[in-house]
Amino acid sequence: MPELSSWITENPLLAAVALIFGAPFAVAGFALIVGPIIVLIEASALLGFFALFMIAFFGYFTAALLLNDDEETDAETDSAVDPVTELEQRYVRGELSDEEFEHRLDRLIETEETIERHTSNSSLSDRRSRGDRETELN
Repeated sequence: MPELSSWITENPLLAAVALIFGAPFAVAGFALIVGPIIVLIEASALLGFFALFMIAFFGYFTAALLLNDDEETDAETDSAVDPVTELEQRYVRGELSDEEFEHRLDRLIETEETIERHTSNSSLSDRRSRGDRETELN
């Protein structure tokens, strides 16, 4: 919402035009949703209740999906934290002792070195196999 309020303060004329021309469309859309419900309520209370329930049901899940998109992006950025940084944060909060912090840090460094060696060996073998194929083709 802060983006919307800042946009309105930066573009007051455009916001006024959008409000003047957008309001009738909003009212018409609301009438298209509420009109059939009113007709169903007049025809039968059960049908009207069912229609209200369905609109509330789908509205709730639509809002939940829209709000969860923001939470998922927050979760993605949280999961992108470096393991060493996360370990340091736990140490600063006092969740880890000095010995446990050093032990886990050594394990992380060993794991990262192993991964780097594995990826460099596989890329080297890929280059060698490509070189072998190129010599066979020539």
